[in-house]
Parts: sequence; structure tokens; C-alpha cells
Amino acid sequence: MQDLDMYLALQGRDDLLRVVGGVAAYQSTWKRGAVNSVYLFRRDGAFTFYSPRGSYEQEQRRMQSIYEAANEQSSAETLFSIENTPENTAYFLLDYKNIDTLEPLGKLIMEIDVDTLLNAGDLTELYPNTCLALSDGEGKLLYGEGEDLQELLEQTEDNSSYLQGTAPGWQGRFYHVSQRVDDEELRVDIFIPLPSMYDLVWEGSWIFSALCIAIVLLTVLAAAVAYHRVLGDPLQKMEGMLHRMAESDYAARMPDSGYRELADLETTFNQMADNLEASWKDAYQKGIRLQESESRLLAAQINPHFIFNVLETINMRCVDAGLKNISRMVTDLACLLRGNIGVGSSQKITFEQELGYVHYYLDLQRTIWEKLSYSVEYEDEDLLRYLVPRLTIQPLVENAIVHGLEPRRGLGSVAVRLWEETQNICVRIEDDGVGFDPENLDLAREVESAGQHNHIALTNVLRRLHLLYGDRADLQIRSKPGQGTTVLLTLPLDQTKG
Repeated sequence: MQDLDMYLALQGRDDLLRVVGGVAAYQSTWKRGAVNSVYLFRRDGAFTFYSPRGSYEQEQRRMQSIYEAANEQSSAETLFSIENTPENTAYFLLDYKNIDTLEPLGKLIMEIDVDTLLNAGDLTELYPNTCLALSDGEGKLLYGEGEDLQELLEQTEDNSSYLQGTAPGWQGRFYHVSQRVDDEELRVDIFIPLPSMYDLVWEGSWIFSALCIAIVLLTVLAAAVAYHRVLGDPLQKMEGMLHRMAESDYAARMPDSGYRELADLETTFNQMADNLEASWKDAYQKGIRLQESESRLLAAQINPHFIFNVLETINMRCVDAGLKNISRMVTDLACLLRGNIGVGSSQKITFEQELGYVHYYLDLQRTIWEKLSYSVEYEDEDLLRYLVPRLTIQPLVENAIVHGLEPRRGLGSVAVRLWEETQNICVRIEDDGVGFDPENLDLAREVESAGQHNHIALTNVLRRLHLLYGDRADLQIRSKPGQGTTVLLTLPLDQTKG
């Protein structure tokens, strides 16, 4: 094993740097420039050194005194401080031994600038009035900066490996972070004034807000330009079409602008225009038909009292002559006509009145067709107090007689039945007549041929019910040729006068 003199002569300072750089716990200090100097002492006091800033006699005497003070110490596992040394400096001690005999050959002493090590300058520049402290494992302060430091350290005597919170000082409250490092032999405490943190946050917020406002303004400006170029002209054309439509020009249509964003609007407007044009044409045709109906009604208008007076006179003559059957027929006909004419009366009557008209009609038909039989039944008398549009059931019964039984010269039967079901009244009119194929029933065509013996009653009844009750009213037809017909009418329970 080479002695220390030969080692230093042969290897020199370059090898010394390699040895010192092998101290893993403090390799980062080289990069930060935190090492002031490194001295290698022999046991007799001879030394060699490395100092990036240059070595002076004063520094050498200081390092010799530090070596003498620490000569009896073994390798220190952490930093330590010595009195009467420069401010903000700490030292690291390492024994230098013979690798074969482990005999001490000397000591390596490293002087470290703690201020540079902790990067305190950058931190205090970012957060003014920041307090920093570096303590050893026993709590001895190795480095400290800040006016409030001592007071703050006294309030945070916590031995945790990591601590985070706030602490009060005479300058206000501080954000405190404490961390133990180097196997908990060193402790770093940082106290940042909350106002300094808030100032930095607000400064960033103002910058962020300004950027957001600028972005919003640029976006609005770009949107305005895009609106003017992309939407301005098409919207003006749309406005013109809307004015034409408002002036009853139903032929107005929006042209294709070529913009996908406006395609749905153009399509919807054109569909609306198509519907309005179709509705206008339909209303026009209905108006013409209404005028024709009013003309026919005025031409055929006759005083109903005259008819009833004539019928009453015929009835009295029949009674005087003992013609009871004819008298009953005249009475039934008069009652049925009163129900059909209904001048000035309500649109709705009770089921009891409606079934009365059914009886009058069936009695007249049975007088004509002696082989006709019929029945009228109801589940409960309470159903008779509910209301139904005038002449709703009687036309359906008439339809059954005319189309079902008259082809068989009145041979057959008609059954009418009422019952209540889930807040509805169901009416079934059933006959055993000739029947028909429902698929061949074109109610629209039946309306065109009104006046003939057709199924116009079905269409009129259904249309009236939908006007009064909407989808709550329903009419279903089941029939087969040669097997009769069943009509099922569903009405909501109604006690509203109309």
C-alpha cells in the first residue's frame, strides 16, 4: 500500500476530485457549485486541497483549525458546523484509511456553501421574505435565513419525516414545508409568506384572464366575420322568403345555399311551406263544399213545426179510426224526427235518450219487416245518465239494418249492448246479416257518394267523435261475408254538457 506522500505526489488533485465525487450523498453539490473547497489532511497535518475559487492563506489556516477541531472525530454521516467559520457554511468529514490495514491515514474535509446548496436565492427572489432553515439530526441550526425564522421554528417542533401546513409570524401567516433528508440526519424547513404566494397566483391569474379575454375577443371577431361571409347573404334570402310567406305567397321556397349548417333550416322551412300550401288548398276545398252544403240546406229548409203538426193530425185520425199500429208508427216517426232535427238543442244527450231513438227506429223497422227481432241491453242503469253525442248509436243501428238485414228482406236480428270498461263506455251493435269484407270499405269514397245507401253513417259518426273526444274515441268493425257484422264503439265517460 502506498503511503500518503507518494499517493498525493502520483495521483494529485485530479484523483482527489474523483474520490470526493464518489461520495454519493453529495454528488449533486458539484453541479450546483456549492462546494467551496476540499482538503485532504495527513495525520501529521500536511494537506493538499482543491478550491474552485482559489485558495488563500486565510482559508488554509481556517481549514487547518477545522481539521484540528475535528481530528478526534470519526467520519461524520451528515453535515456539521463549527464556530468562528464563515456564515452559511457547513462541513462534511470523511476518514481516509489504508484499505489493507484500515489504519487511519488522514481526513477529507469538504466546505459547502449551504445557501447555494439550498438554492435559497432563487426561492427568495420568487417569494420575498421567505425563511429557510437547515438543521442537523439533533436540531442544531446549520443554516438560517429570514427575520421570522427563530419564532417560526419554535412553533413547529415536529419530528415527522414530512410536514406541511401553515404557521403564524409577526409578518403574517406562512406556508410551511418541512422535509427530513439523508436518512433523517438533516432537516430542511421552508416558510413562504402566504401573501407572496397569493401575489404570484394573482399575477398569473391576471395574465391568464387577459389571455382568455383576448382569445374570446378574437373568437367573437372571427365569428362575426364568418357570420357576415357565410350566413349574411343566405339569411337575407331567407328573410325575403319569410316576407313572401307572410304575404300569403305559399309558393315561396328557400333555395339551397350550399352550406351544411343551413341545410336543416332550409329543409324544415320548405316542408312547412308545403304543409301550409296543402292546408290552404284543403281549407279552400272545404270552404267550397261548406258553401254548397249551406245552399242545399237553405233550399231544403222547412219549418219543423209544420211537419210535427201534420204527423200529429195523422196520428189523431188513426186513433179515431182505431188504427193503433199506424198510430204507433206515426208516433215513433215523430219522435225519431225530433231527435234528428234537434233544432236549437244540445249536441249531447243522455244514453237513455239515445237508446230511446234506437227503440223508435227499430220499432218502425220491425213494422216494415215483421221477421226482424232486436234487443237493447245495458250492464247498469247508472250508465244511462252519462252523455253521448246526439244520434251516435242510432245511425250505426240503421247501418246494420240497411246493409245487413234488408238484403235478406229483414230476416235476422240486431243486438245492442252497453257496458263500462276502464273509464270508458263500450257499445256493441251486432247483426247476423249478409256481412261484407272490411278491406273493401273505403270511407273516403263513401263520403263522396253521400245520399245513397252506403256506409256514410260510419264515417260521420267517427268524424264527430274525433272532433269531440280526439283519440279517446274509437270505432272498430268486424265482419265476414255471410257471417254478419259487429261494430264496437268506445267512448270516454262524459258528464259535460255540450
